[in-house]
Amino acid sequence: MSNSPYIIDITLENFQQVILEGSMQQPVLVDFWADWCAPCKALLPSLHKLADEFQGQFILAKINIEEQPELAQQFQVKSVPTVMLVKEGQLADQFNGVKPESEIRAFLKQHLTNPVEAFKEQIKVLIGEGELDQAQEMLQQAISQLPEDTELQIDLARVLLQKNLASEAKAVLDNLPEAEKARPDVKGLMAGLKFSEVAPTAEQLAALGEREDSEANYLKAMAALLQGEHEQALERLLNLLRDDRSYQEGIAHKTLLEVFAMLGEGNPLVVKARRKLYTLMY
Repeated sequence: MSNSPYIIDITLENFQQVILEGSMQQPVLVDFWADWCAPCKALLPSLHKLADEFQGQFILAKINIEEQPELAQQFQVKSVPTVMLVKEGQLADQFNGVKPESEIRAFLKQHLTNPVEAFKEQIKVLIGEGELDQAQEMLQQAISQLPEDTELQIDLARVLLQKNLASEAKAVLDNLPEAEKARPDVKGLMAGLKFSEVAPTAEQLAALGEREDSEANYLKAMAALLQGEHEQALERLLNLLRDDRSYQEGIAHKTLLEVFAMLGEGNPLVVKARRKLYTLMY
């Protein structure tokens, strides 16, 4: 019997609780085996290792067919080892015989959702929909529980920048490990800090009036970024690139890439602007 909380020997008494009811909360990998089965014994170490590695993303339920023939019959097991994956009370997938650990891991990943990755995807959706306050709150809560997860910190810096909280974003980015600061997306976020420095004041913006020359277009784009009007800012930068590509040594193109990094590649505005950029460049 294993001491792991993720590995359970199944009997008639705990079958319903662990497999039927338990699979409503997380997938259950059911391993049918027997003492006389050499392939079963060859497979077990890999299953045990993966159960501990995945840290509760699934439960390994072991059924000895000699001790629990009724369960083997109920699952219509014809040979061992047979491994079945049960999700929400239903058979989701299965395999027979011994498989390499890498294949079993791939088998599992088809059906398992990493809670942290699912959370990050939810954050990206919120950012893409402009729900920045909610995204910031969720990220700060997650970081308090996972302080070593730099991806969460980077996402928080991105949200803070989009909310025009440049000093707060800078504090988060400054706290990243040096290796993370060298990443292209982090460099883009750091570059995004300068938007607040180059954006015109309210008085300067008013003085630009109806001007639509290259300088005015660039400054109005910076002002739009500072005000969180990202779509307008991207349009102005694309127009500047179209009309005056060499302005300030190609600053429109460089700034576009920095804005893409700040907003995140999954942002619908970035996807749309990238298509237009590609058309302009090629």
